[in-house]
Amino acid sequence: MANIGNSITAEFVLKRPDGSLVDSSKHSGNINYIEGLGMVVPGIEKALKDRGEGEEFDLTLDPADMYGSIDESNTMEVSAADFHGKADELEAGMIIEAETEKGLQIMTVKSIDGDKVILDANHPLAGMALQFSGKVLNCRPATQEEVDRLTKSSCGCGCGGHDHDDDHECCGGEGGDDCCGSGSDNSEGCGCGGH
Repeated sequence: MANIGNSITAEFVLKRPDGSLVDSSKHSGNINYIEGLGMVVPGIEKALKDRGEGEEFDLTLDPADMYGSIDESNTMEVSAADFHGKADELEAGMIIEAETEKGLQIMTVKSIDGDKVILDANHPLAGMALQFSGKVLNCRPATQEEVDRLTKSSCGCGCGGHDHDDDHECCGGEGGDDCCGSGSDNSEGCGCGGH
């Protein structure tokens, strides 16, 4: 591999436009990745590119570089009966796993009107310009050994060195469609971005 990027470690806070917290180092640990391996969403990698150790940052990340725009075609109407007697447990804003033509997908309950439930397959943070602040703690050239360890037998996101076709739970099961937390635990996602 000719172009090995830097290994970056940064403490961070990521917030929605209304100031509510998405994630932070206090909640899930510092960001730690190697540039160019798709370990974080492009907006985060772009924001930290060429920043030196000890440098602080506070900037707005464009939706196009994060979780994309809201695609209205990613919504679907289903019947409450499709929830096999559990529709009364649903609330607007709730994130659920739903069976679709594409297989299991993480969806947000957009609204409930009697027997009609509107589900949204857009990422919960789609369309949002997110506020990203923090400090670069470490920035150094990654070693070939580190790159090989992350790329030879895994996706590079640190999910344990397995092939996504192995149906591991951390990758959301079938073929890794919800790789590394973005689906299997109903979280908003770790930001792998490179899949």
